[in-house]
Amino acid sequence: MSQRKQRTEPDCLNCGTIVVGRYCQSCGQENIEVKETFLQIVYHFIADITHFDGKLIQTVRLLIGKPGFLTKEYVAGKRFRYIHPIRMYIFISAVFFLFIFSGDKKMVDINTKATNSSGIVFGDSAFSTVAQYDSTQRKLPENKKDDWFTSKLSKQQILINHKYGNDRNKIFNAVIEKFKDHFSTILYLSLPISAFFLWVLYKRNKSYYFADHMIFSIHLYCAYFIIIFVYTILEQVVKFFTASTGILDFIYTVTLLLYFYKAVRVFYGQSRKKTILKFALINILNVFSFMFLFIILILFSLFTL
Repeated sequence: MSQRKQRTEPDCLNCGTIVVGRYCQSCGQENIEVKETFLQIVYHFIADITHFDGKLIQTVRLLIGKPGFLTKEYVAGKRFRYIHPIRMYIFISAVFFLFIFSGDKKMVDINTKATNSSGIVFGDSAFSTVAQYDSTQRKLPENKKDDWFTSKLSKQQILINHKYGNDRNKIFNAVIEKFKDHFSTILYLSLPISAFFLWVLYKRNKSYYFADHMIFSIHLYCAYFIIIFVYTILEQVVKFFTASTGILDFIYTVTLLLYFYKAVRVFYGQSRKKTILKFALINILNVFSFMFLFIILILFSLFTL
């Protein structure tokens, strides 16, 4: 409750309902004087920040310390004490991407040509213009012409080479920067896909709706962001003393897998045998879907340079 004076007029300034008491029974707005002093504004700002911080600390503590617990609380309707999952995801992911993709932008030196199975080589091309490529293709027999995808990629190669002066280093770094700009898209798209896989695997349990699987996935992603964040900091510390991070990498991988398993076991409450089987399946499906989205994003990055 705020410390400001209650209005003498009974009508709610927000919806017009006649208010009984201090809060409107229709919309919930507090029926207090409109005018605020500077100190009152500062007071509310500090109160909101500390209230958010308190909830954030409590939510993150349970998110990391008790995998699957927050999702059970949310589904059970116990939500007031914690930050809403979507609000938490936006906040944590924003901090995560700001941290991961911050720092000095360094040019990467490429000593070998980047090629693929179709023979596309960025930074080196037999054609200087798209018109030259089209002219050569028209002269070839049908069975020797490039297919639709190779043709599109070859033309984009020519345009990119021309734009960056056939400099492989510049092209590679431009693709990396474009990829980084859109990497969060993979995570946003993979969320409902992962939730869909969970919905399919646990479809027999009619007590869970698709939205419940979404909340579980959001909590899982938030926990992963925090674990990756901590790992990245520890990695830099370890590299300061030694070049090898093999043990840390092993602990990091095991931590991610164990957290996921524990969260699935706690939230869905099935036997250890069923949980291990579904845990393996969901990981395989997630890897394939993530690879698919990764390839799509790489192609998108190339075609938007």
